[in-house]
Amino acid sequence: MPGRIPDTGDGLPAVRHAGGRHRTDHRRLSCPEVAERRMTPADLQVKLLDVLNAMIAVGNRGNEAQARRYFYPLSLATFDVDEIMEAVHSMTSFRTTMWEKTLQFERQFASYVDCNDAVMVNSGSSADLLLSFLLRNPTNPLLEEGDEVLVPAVTWPTHIWSPLMAGLKVRLVDVDPATFNIDLDDLEAKIGPRTRALFLVHLMGNPCQMDRIGALVAKHKLVLLEDCCEALGAAWNGRQVGTFGLGGAYSFFFSHHICTMEGGMISCSSAEVAENLRIMRAHGWMRNANRPAPPVADPTLDPRYTFVNWGFNLRPTELQAGFGLHQLRKLPGFNERREQIARRIFDVIDRSGHLSRPRAHPLAQPSWFCIPLLVAADAPFTRDDLVRYLENKGVETRPVVTGNIARQPAAKLFPDLATGALPGADAIHDRGLYIGLSPLFTDQVIDRLLDCLQEFLGAY
Repeated sequence: MPGRIPDTGDGLPAVRHAGGRHRTDHRRLSCPEVAERRMTPADLQVKLLDVLNAMIAVGNRGNEAQARRYFYPLSLATFDVDEIMEAVHSMTSFRTTMWEKTLQFERQFASYVDCNDAVMVNSGSSADLLLSFLLRNPTNPLLEEGDEVLVPAVTWPTHIWSPLMAGLKVRLVDVDPATFNIDLDDLEAKIGPRTRALFLVHLMGNPCQMDRIGALVAKHKLVLLEDCCEALGAAWNGRQVGTFGLGGAYSFFFSHHICTMEGGMISCSSAEVAENLRIMRAHGWMRNANRPAPPVADPTLDPRYTFVNWGFNLRPTELQAGFGLHQLRKLPGFNERREQIARRIFDVIDRSGHLSRPRAHPLAQPSWFCIPLLVAADAPFTRDDLVRYLENKGVETRPVVTGNIARQPAAKLFPDLATGALPGADAIHDRGLYIGLSPLFTDQVIDRLLDCLQEFLGAY
């Protein structure tokens, strides 16, 4: 079932750390204390756990400068001793490059989102990049150079640069300030004779209206890709986002729903998609492919070094995958806590006449990445007034990703991006902001935040 973390039983080598099935040969260790006292692997793990727990207790889940300035930062580190021990295990077993933990994490992630397969990469931006180049895959191209891809105007920039780098033309679609997602009327109006694909984003964890989008995709025979980097766990009518099209991109950066330090994943609609992505992830190499290498006419080629496609080096590490195995098990609890906090904050926002937040469709099950806010056009204060107040009170703020990407300096490098007025994107650009939503925020911290918001709003 989607959203359920399966028990480990996939036939892969045991990769668990302390208390698991992995055993370290302590005879290979050179530490004098180990030799003299004949410490067992279990002894070593207990000793290390004590040290790590002590270090974590005096550490700071935000950076030091952030802690001095903000009582309510954008995010806090959600990893703990389990993830750190898993990383230590990978390093002390000298298996740090992509190996069995990566494959195990991919399988468990695919089970969680209920997709055919999943391919881990080194970032969410790399996930967008691979999906874009999959459209132009020389061995089976779905699109031709210069074909048009529609992308929302408010998104992370690599979501836009990726199809451009793949030789495709990007056309920006406006967004709806009521949802922060793609404006469905503008989307329908902008589908033209050269439009071949739609690359959605479920912004801030709010699912797009997939019924209407699916009908448009089917009517115009478009390839659908989904950027879910801020939406892990979100669903439309019970179906996880990232499973409606060819593939979905996810990010596991520090502030996201789960953290692998850096890292990302691609949900795949078929085994063929996953196979092509694995080859492209690693230089176009057959090494990690499941299918046998094709026969080659040149007898001088070493079959171990067969390259069948173009590609990059976007591979993750075992340390990242090890983090992911533990974080994925914690994800349901993280998201439940995020929802609890969001409800409390949204209740204050919804009672304000001057602030709003994205509305979710009745069929949508959001997985909020943060707390997005929009200052009303007729409010007696500006977005900048609110930002200054919150920052002075110790609440960290951010703009809504790029704002309207067409207004960023880099957009001038690509004149074709300019597609006329984008009033919804402009509204979010001029009047939008967001604050953090960490599952580790205590009720006392949320109380203090709500007091700040109510104090500001009460002045108007």
